Amino acid sequence: MRDPCDHYTYDLIGGAPKKPGRKPLGERAMTAAERKRRSREIRRNRLQELSVTVELTRDAQKSLDKLIEWWGVSKKEAINRAILIASQSQSGRTGNLFEADPDFLVTGAERRKNRSKS
Repeated sequence: MRDPCDHYTYDLIGGAPKKPGRKPLGERAMTAAERKRRSREIRRNRLQELSVTVELTRDAQKSLDKLIEWWGVSKKEAINRAILIASQSQSGRTGNLFEADPDFLVTGAERRKNRSKS
């Protein structure tokens, strides 16, 4: 019988000892190239969505609530759309505030990618 307080003596009755290190994500350990590729992908995804903390005035908060109600989207999506619409209206391209126009809400990078396909 094994003493539960003994953490130093090897368990002779138990199974094979566990392998050292972290368990692999798949069936086998990743190669260095696979780990780096995964690391770059995670980093790229993290950089695409940056976190910003702001304080809004009551009027701005009420306006944001109206946008959320009109569009039926989350607070994050409403802020993203409002910022895109505001920046595009400054560049001379205006959009419809009340309905999502898919072509209007396309970002510059997506526009360039779409142009290269056609």
